[in-house]
Amino acid sequence: MFTLLLFASVLAGCSSGNNSDNGTAPANTPANTPTEAPADNQGDENKPAAEEPKGDPITLRVELFDRNNTPAGAPPITDNFMTQFIQKNFGDPNNIKVEFVTVPRSQEVDKLNVLMAANQAPDIAYTYDQPTVQKYVKDGGLTDLGPLIEQFGPNLKKTMGDELLSYGIFDGKQYTVPAKRVLTAQMTTFIREDWLKELNLPLPETTEQFYETLKAFKEKKPGKSGDNVIPYGYIDYFHMHALQYSFWEWDKISQEDLYANAEWLMPGNKEAYRFLNKLYNEGLIDPDFPLQMNKDTQQFQKDLINGRVGAATPNTNEPVYMGYYTELKKADPNASLALIDPFTDANGKHPKPVYSPNGMYILVPKASKNAEAAVKYLDWMSQPENIITLQNGTEGETYKMENGLPYTLDNDLVNQTLYNYFDYCIILNGKYVSNTDEKLNIEANASDPAFKDFTVESIEKGMSDGIVKPRVLTPIESEIKYATTLDAKNDEIMVKVVTAKTADFDKVYDKEVQDYMKIGGQEVMDEKRKAFKSENP
Repeated sequence: MFTLLLFASVLAGCSSGNNSDNGTAPANTPANTPTEAPADNQGDENKPAAEEPKGDPITLRVELFDRNNTPAGAPPITDNFMTQFIQKNFGDPNNIKVEFVTVPRSQEVDKLNVLMAANQAPDIAYTYDQPTVQKYVKDGGLTDLGPLIEQFGPNLKKTMGDELLSYGIFDGKQYTVPAKRVLTAQMTTFIREDWLKELNLPLPETTEQFYETLKAFKEKKPGKSGDNVIPYGYIDYFHMHALQYSFWEWDKISQEDLYANAEWLMPGNKEAYRFLNKLYNEGLIDPDFPLQMNKDTQQFQKDLINGRVGAATPNTNEPVYMGYYTELKKADPNASLALIDPFTDANGKHPKPVYSPNGMYILVPKASKNAEAAVKYLDWMSQPENIITLQNGTEGETYKMENGLPYTLDNDLVNQTLYNYFDYCIILNGKYVSNTDEKLNIEANASDPAFKDFTVESIEKGMSDGIVKPRVLTPIESEIKYATTLDAKNDEIMVKVVTAKTADFDKVYDKEVQDYMKIGGQEVMDEKRKAFKSENP
């Protein structure tokens, strides 16, 4: 009898090891559902349910942007409410240890390239840079996620939708999962309304009025700005596009031009940078912008909070979701930001870029042995109840529900918990409650009652006269080859032409653009034109 019992126990132990690869839950088990107890224990009220034996947990490594903005006293970004919620509700039930790998936000492409080249990239990585993704595809560095999504991603498919997922298809395969852009506004300009009132000035409605207002800020030093006043801050290549577009001669620009042209060659672009050069030489923009561009956005926030910055064009609603409008109000209760849309083209419109429906590209490196677990994680993240928690925290503690919408509470726990919520729910760019009602999503993103009107207006102004560049599916080999070089050259040209002496501006601009075209710009432009024409005969 003893021998038979021993033999039976060995068989039971063997049969319990039929989990899918890497110790994750069986293929037919939902990613967030523990396996059922063995039938032998059912009906025996005095006998505890036996748990299915598990092997050693696998470690799922997930990229996490380090924005260097953790509030004083807050827990680290790798061990806080969000990471603990993820581990408890996804990791533990699936016998997975979720480990977050930090990557500096300002160096995300360079850092990811190094990790990918060394086969040390996280199991789940991401980037906003399409040429970088195309390079990884060309090099055979990414996992085809299509079959895994079909098997383990029903919630992911439902939340993303087929059209959005198509943005992640390269060479006919689902090499990435594109995050959903809940709202497509890119950038919105704000101005210190209390400064305008102090100087008895109206809200600027045109580019010329904006310029005159900046001059008034420089000369009269309103508020607490003093001699350190920065009339216009947050100067970098990306965030100047609203101003830049307003100078473009749109009646001379075709859809092919919009897709293929180097921006430096766009009709009117030179005049946009001449205007920025004028602002620089008159002391109307931050003289230290070259030191901060794509490196230290924290300095801009500090300057704003300390009362030095009069206007800026950051990401839409960034002052709210990054928390620095709150900090400004704490530092100066009389401070007030007004939203403006001053950059006006020859036709009286306010053209500005807006995003396509896809956000960053989420990918699983080919070297990863945990692709199945990665897709299960994204699928778990796609469930509505998990989206709500990852974007809003705990009901009653950091948010309250009203009419089906989560509203952020005003307390210290919110500041300690939600300051970087968007880096944990990576499948979404923006707070999300509805797949069909854009107005409802706008309200969801205006969940802070103290800044609800500001948020709604910021989104509306950021989308006004918005322009989306044409989509072309053909991979641009030259862009893959030269992307890093040309991106760096964009920053270099901007610094040189904006800081040039007024008399030297044309000479510097022409030379730098010539250099840009020689180091790959012309090749990229020619190939893009060919691709556009082949898809739009």
